[in-house]
Amino acid sequence: MDIIDMNEMKYYGKALAINFKKFVDRTIDRYNNLFSLKPEESKEILLEMGKDQEQKGNFKGAGEIYKKIIASEPNNVEALLKLGTMYFNAGEFNEAKEVLKKVVLLDKTNPLVFYLLGSAHFTFDENKEAMEALQKAVELNPGYAEAHYKIGLIYEARADHDQAIEAYQKTITFNPDFVRAYQSLGFAYESKGKRDEAVKYFKKAIDIEERRGSK
Repeated sequence: MDIIDMNEMKYYGKALAINFKKFVDRTIDRYNNLFSLKPEESKEILLEMGKDQEQKGNFKGAGEIYKKIIASEPNNVEALLKLGTMYFNAGEFNEAKEVLKKVVLLDKTNPLVFYLLGSAHFTFDENKEAMEALQKAVELNPGYAEAHYKIGLIYEARADHDQAIEAYQKTITFNPDFVRAYQSLGFAYESKGKRDEAVKYFKKAIDIEERRGSK
């Protein structure tokens, strides 16, 4: 049986990251030399490269690219948001939280930023901060079903079943096929002792899943 040396793997990963950063630097230098690119054009190329690396699952490489933009433009909202979103999607919620905090200081109009920040706080059971961010998200976008759902989960964690039900109802109003919202409604009504209502929503969740499975 082959034995995996984790230290060796760690250094291998670090070497890949360093070499990828050098590759990015060389690539941009070549573009600049060949086409005399303006800084704005170089930024667009980097953003596309970062997006491409994310799609390939190379989150570390994508992060290096976004950080390169931020190093020259610390207040670049687009690059910061992409970096924060990438951290979030990669499950690095603490890193995502710190980056997204910077974004909301620069742009208080994007509901996605507040949703991601609230979701990151929620991961750490920081429910007060999560609620504030998620409520801002639905204030900016009243039809944000995912944000309403997370708000419901926070109320549920507080055993405030009535408020949770109200949030879940808003979720299915804006997204009628949101299976988890029907399931959560079932659990909330079950907690209130309303078995018939609970069963109704559990059945609805099953119906949606069966309908999807038959396609």
